[in-house]
Amino acid sequence: MADMDEVLEQYLKSIKQIAEMSVKDKTKITSAGAKVMADKLKRATAVNHPNYGEGGNYGHLSDDVGWQAKNVDGKKDGTSTAGYGDKAFVARFLNDGTKFIRGDHYVEDARQSAQGDVLKAEAAEYKKLIKKIEGGSK
Repeated sequence: MADMDEVLEQYLKSIKQIAEMSVKDKTKITSAGAKVMADKLKRATAVNHPNYGEGGNYGHLSDDVGWQAKNVDGKKDGTSTAGYGDKAFVARFLNDGTKFIRGDHYVEDARQSAQGDVLKAEAAEYKKLIKKIEGGSK
């Protein structure tokens, strides 16, 4: 039984390390997903609303897509965000529609289609961190 106690104790220790993950480590995981989401959104924007000419007063919408390793308020808390910058209002008009523009919901479609890839990217980063926490075993 001593071996089983040691195994369970080691398992509990590794679970505790995972549960008490640092903001820096959480950010690594969420950043991996945010990068994938930003890429998908940028591609969806370019396909649904292609860049023509100079881009008008606001530039090209697909060039305004990005991500940050911070929450929407700009604070570092382990979350990461992806989306539009200063031209978000234009994307909203195109996505949701207005009195004069019929919305095409390309942002929701991009989010939905990206979910699996975002989770895969986050899971891969999570597994790297777990290996590091466990000392490279497994």
